[in-house]
Amino acid sequence: MSYSFKVTAKQNIGGTKGIPKGLRVQCVETGISSPQIKTILDAYKRQHGIEIKGISVSTGYFIIEKL
Repeated sequence: MSYSFKVTAKQNIGGTKGIPKGLRVQCVETGISSPQIKTILDAYKRQHGIEIKGISVSTGYFIIEKL
């Protein structure tokens, strides 16, 4: 079963060319109670063209709401 989530950045991530605080994406995860960090970062790349590389990012940097 697939689940949809609204994910919002709690803080600026990755500097000026990264994800700004408050930027939202929608992502879909299957069989898990919350999306994995790879799914979240892929959604930012697809929906906003923002790719984060070279820094450690965790799901704690985001507000995750199940839709």
